Amino acid sequence: MSPQTSKSTKISTETNLKGGKKGTKEERSTFLILCEGKTEKDYFTGMRSRRGPQIDVDVPKGDHLAKVREAVDRVSSDYDAVWCILDTELDGELTAEMTREAGKSGRVRLGLSTPCFELWLILHHADCARPFQSADAAKKKLKKIVPSWSEKNTRFSDFSAGVGAACDRAQKLSPDGRNPLKNPSTNVWELVSGIREKQGAGRQK
Repeated sequence: MSPQTSKSTKISTETNLKGGKKGTKEERSTFLILCEGKTEKDYFTGMRSRRGPQIDVDVPKGDHLAKVREAVDRVSSDYDAVWCILDTELDGELTAEMTREAGKSGRVRLGLSTPCFELWLILHHADCARPFQSADAAKKKLKKIVPSWSEKNTRFSDFSAGVGAACDRAQKLSPDGRNPLKNPSTNVWELVSGIREKQGAGRQK
């Protein structure tokens, strides 16, 4: 994650996906998070807090690579960190291409989950080390653990109590983080830990 730069401008607490910081609130760290779908968007939108960092969340059109390219295009001094949250789909070639595209900017971080983001949600409630045969299998497991969950309805409140545990479990699944295709695994905890760290700094002010 890029170090926070020193600025004297003021920003609003409202999302401004096109960039440009303005408003009357004391400036905070800013995260731009481009997601694969509604589930991810609902989760990260739910992480917003009054004293935490500004979190701008968007779901760009297009396939995996199109989303990564948009993230690269939207890198700017307006954002302290730019992340793209995607599933690997258990596809090694796709994962390699996404990594190459993200590397073109030097500032875009990929939050990759194998087989899918729902693994990250599962880890809020339970250990999960057995490989999944498909993304659908992970979603079915999540539905059993959180019956109220659906792809159309992801409530951060269903997961908020287990965020710390999810970070710990994800790190144990892939301690060195070198193989994003390890099944199951996710490095989304890196982004979430960064947000939580900034939220803690905000509460201390």
